[in-house]
Amino acid sequence: MSATVLKFPRRKKVPPRYPKPRQRVFYAGHRYVGPQLCQDVQQVYLKRHGDGDWSLIFYADGLSWEIDRFPSNDVPFKFEEHGIEFAPSYSELEEMGWQDPTGENVTEMAYYRLVGFK
Repeated sequence: MSATVLKFPRRKKVPPRYPKPRQRVFYAGHRYVGPQLCQDVQQVYLKRHGDGDWSLIFYADGLSWEIDRFPSNDVPFKFEEHGIEFAPSYSELEEMGWQDPTGENVTEMAYYRLVGFK
């Protein structure tokens, strides 16, 4: 009985563009809260959790209050949803430790399905 041994090239480990910083809370911008003509400016911060989730928080009376908690895929969309002005750009988010789910470090699964792998 004869077997053919196929050798595949080893996968190269690509380091992330920006390593995760130790800091977990970053300034995200500000938003206006309250009724019209009586609005107050609220400083909003972006917090990275250990399980890959992110949240928007603000500080009041010496405590931190969580506005919303969401997965990392939704980070850019939540700024618009909550009306945060001067939100960080994609490159600034990557410096904060966020990984773009549509970036070049994501493997295209459709290609592997086309080739025949499942």
